[in-house]
Order: sequence, then C-alpha cells, then structure tokens
Amino acid sequence: MVRPRVDVFDNGAVRLGANLICDGYAEGFDFRVQTHVHDDHMGDFNRSKGLQYIFMSKETKALLISEFNADLEYRDNIISLDWGIERELEDGTKLTFVRSGHMLGSAQVVVEHPDGFRCGYSGDFSWPINDVIQVDELVIDSTYGSPASVREYTQGEAESRLQEIVCQRLRRGSVHIHAHRGTIERVLHVLSANVRVPILVSKRLINEISVYQANGFALGTVTRIDSQEGRIALNGQSYIRLYAKGDGFHNELVEGTSISCSAYMARPDDPVVEYSERAFRVALTNHADFEGTIEYIRATGAKTVITDNTRSHGVDLALAINSNFKDVNACPSTNCPAFSPN
Repeated sequence: MVRPRVDVFDNGAVRLGANLICDGYAEGFDFRVQTHVHDDHMGDFNRSKGLQYIFMSKETKALLISEFNADLEYRDNIISLDWGIERELEDGTKLTFVRSGHMLGSAQVVVEHPDGFRCGYSGDFSWPINDVIQVDELVIDSTYGSPASVREYTQGEAESRLQEIVCQRLRRGSVHIHAHRGTIERVLHVLSANVRVPILVSKRLINEISVYQANGFALGTVTRIDSQEGRIALNGQSYIRLYAKGDGFHNELVEGTSISCSAYMARPDDPVVEYSERAFRVALTNHADFEGTIEYIRATGAKTVITDNTRSHGVDLALAINSNFKDVNACPSTNCPAFSPN
C-alpha cells in the first residue's frame, strides 16, 4: 500500500515524510519536531524522549526545562535549532524552523526531501506574521477552520477591553485571570504597565515568566503568592491573581472578579462575554481565525493541503480551501493509526 508522505495520525501526530513526525509519537520514526509547549501538542513526549531525536526551538527547550526541571538540558537527543537555519538530518532531509507567532518558541516547520519535495506544517499560528514557510504540500491547523470562525474585532480591541474591565473591577476588589501559557504572559504585558496593584503568581508561573523576560519580553514585576509580600497582598482588597497551567483556578470564587482569557465560546462580533458583574470571558487568542487561515495558506504557495482532521473543522476547512482556490487540492487528514514506515 502506498501511503502519503504527509498526513495526521489518529493520535494527532503530524507526519512529514518517511522518518519525521511532529507533536506526537509514532513507532519507527527516528525524528520528532516539537512545535511548541501547549499540552495538546505534547502527546507521548516522554516516550519520544527515550526513543527519538527531538528538535525544537531554543525558546521551547527553555520553557520545557523551566517546567519539568528535568534532564532535558543535558540530553544529546534533545536538539534546539536556530530560526531560519537549515539543519540536514542523517537521512538527507533538511529541517528548518520559522516563527509562527502563536507563543514564545512556536514554530512553522519545513522539511525538504532529497528529491527537492518540500512539505511543511503550520503548527498553531497567528495572523498576520512576518515570515511564512514556502512548501509544495502543507499540513494546516484547523482550530478555526470553519467559515463561521471569523472575528469582527482586532486583538488590540480585545486587549483594550480587558484592561478596561480589570481597572473597573479593581475598584470592587481582587481580579482573578485564567489563561493558557503564552496568553497569560500577554495578559501580564497588557496589565503590568497600566495597573498599580500587586500581581500575584505561582512559583511555576514565575519560572515561565523568567524565560519570556530572558527572551526580551518586558513583562513587569510580579509577586510570588506564597511569599511574605504575597501573603500581605492577599489580605488586602485590591490585587490581581494570574492563573495558568497547574495553578488551580478556583471553582468557587468567594470574592472579587474572575476573567477567562480565551476565544473559546466567544462571540464573533464582541471580544467580551459578560456572564455576570463578577464573571467575564475576554477573547484574547494567538490563533488565526478562518480568514487568517485562508490567507496563510495562500502565502505558503502550497498546491496540496492536508487539514488536521483530528481537531475541529478539518472537513469544513478542506471544503473551503477547494472553494477558494482553483489551483490547490485540499483534503482532510486520514486519522489512520500510527504505523511503522519500515
């Protein structure tokens, strides 16, 4: 049976040729690319760590080291690549990373095969971005692949609304903000220059913020929640508490205001969903919407596109691509079980 060079397996691992897999594990592949550190892209990472060479950006490696404090820094099979610098692998393929704008360290991936065939994976990406990979065949993220997934507001407007809500609600008490990694640092960047109250974070989040600061992000001052200063701030009325991975956003908020920063279940025409005077959702997102996804595909020059059908809207996006482009052939990924290519 002839299998495609490019596909997505049922476990979400993205195949780019006969010997390289992205963001997942499949038996028989010598090489893995880790496009970024979000949990839904970290499938079977520990298994890969023992069996494969894993390539990632320097920033992604630093974030993983800060989170796990493990042996990643010293492993010969964990290899960080510079942006835009081609790396030839032992099988003759050439690997290049280009920034995707999704979060610190997140990468678009290009694999050039010995016969000149160039395939790539978008990873999660924002739009617009400065540089776009140029490939013959593309695997595209389908998170916002539905034609209905169009945002009628800018991310600048979403940031302004967040700042406005936080400043208003601080007059009534504390503000508790939950967001994914990458987005929570963006929240800190927006707020730290505009509020004059303590911003409380966990030890784990301080370690993550330090990686961002080391990479040039001016994120302002935060206070560790279990420090003496943090305990004093908790006894006051006016402070901001940030929650990210592993920080246990409370199911029951005794006082203050809760804000979730995510575009999930947000309205297309307004970045803010107000559940009550004490609960909000603000649609901060580093994902391109549907229109951005279409523009990204156009910019890659790909003539064949595989939509990631292990996520929402893979089929919808393939249909939309075939409707929008006369010279591009798109189809959803097969989602077949991972197999050994040998």
